[in-house]
Amino acid sequence: METASPGDNGANAAGDPNTKKPNDSAFKQQRLRAWQPILTAGTVLPTFFVIGVAFIPIGIGMMYFSANVMEKAIPYTDCENEAGDRCSDVISNKTAEQKHCTCSVPFEIESDWQGQVFIYYELENFYQNHRRYVKSRDDKQLLGKIDLNNPDTECKPFYKLNETIAYLPCGAIANSLFSDVIVLKYSTEKENKTVNVTRTGIAWDSDKKI
Repeated sequence: METASPGDNGANAAGDPNTKKPNDSAFKQQRLRAWQPILTAGTVLPTFFVIGVAFIPIGIGMMYFSANVMEKAIPYTDCENEAGDRCSDVISNKTAEQKHCTCSVPFEIESDWQGQVFIYYELENFYQNHRRYVKSRDDKQLLGKIDLNNPDTECKPFYKLNETIAYLPCGAIANSLFSDVIVLKYSTEKENKTVNVTRTGIAWDSDKKI
């Protein structure tokens, strides 16, 4: 009479729940049939050619839609107010409660734009993916749990303006919030009116849900 040890296939086939040995099947023992093609010039080149021909209409479509995108960049870093002073200099010399400056930048659209027009702002030398910048916040404050006596050390040096005024929320992220207000006006020889700009429908669904 033959006996089987707990490590044999017979013990596992019997359904022993204590063993960690996988079942003796083709899938779990990696004995499934496999096919590995032999790559030669006669097989690779025709495949690349067929794929290239298939992507030609896709590339033509992308070039067509890209050519129809209208874009105009309007820098206003050195924008001046009515007194002829640069707003960047005016704001840097004012206190936190007086940091306001209004300037105007005239520009002209040479052709008619069809469809929706989006406004974007671009910041140079501003790195939001820096490790210290990403961590510079207090999650307890963002949850509404205000404790001025025990600030998060990650907020330093943007925790207090002085001994009596604290930043809420604190940190570099809140301190560097883009606060410029952009107003568009349509001007001709006969009229000068403000263009209505909406703030809806500009965010992805994932940005609103998460």
